[in-house]
Amino acid sequence: MNDEKINETACPEEENGEASEAKAEKKEEKASKKAQKEIDELKAKLAEYDDRYLRLAAEYDNYRKRSQKEKSDAYSDAYCDVVKAILPLADSLEKAIEFAPDDEGIKALSKLFTDILSKLGVTAIESNGKEFDPKYHNAIMHEDDEAFGENTVAQTFQTGYMLGEKVIRHAMVKVVN
Repeated sequence: MNDEKINETACPEEENGEASEAKAEKKEEKASKKAQKEIDELKAKLAEYDDRYLRLAAEYDNYRKRSQKEKSDAYSDAYCDVVKAILPLADSLEKAIEFAPDDEGIKALSKLFTDILSKLGVTAIESNGKEFDPKYHNAIMHEDDEAFGENTVAQTFQTGYMLGEKVIRHAMVKVVN
């Protein structure tokens, strides 16, 4: 009889051991799923923060470039405004040479002024005999003349000037044909 009791008590323990193992596995599986879910959430958050960081870095880079361009443009515009303000002096010197072509003083002054403009990076727009280009020329007269080619600048009334590739003032010209 004692043997039977021992066997009876042994079986429930085995069943309890298997049940507790199954419960432990289920708990472990739940914990694993919970941990995986938490890992996935953290990965999603990390991806979101990484995306935010990249966007912020790109936005800052664009801001920096835009600010630099605005600063450069402001300087260039101010530079052009100053040059525009002194261009009437160049026009006056050209007119003075037309009225007094033999006056060496006016020629020397005109040459000095042209040299100063060159040092500043300002160049005159070549017009006479060139093809009319609306980027550089402002046509104020049109005439038909067989001596010139098609769409040619025949006469310059006011010299145009450029600073690098930027037109400060368009040349006022007469276009033929």
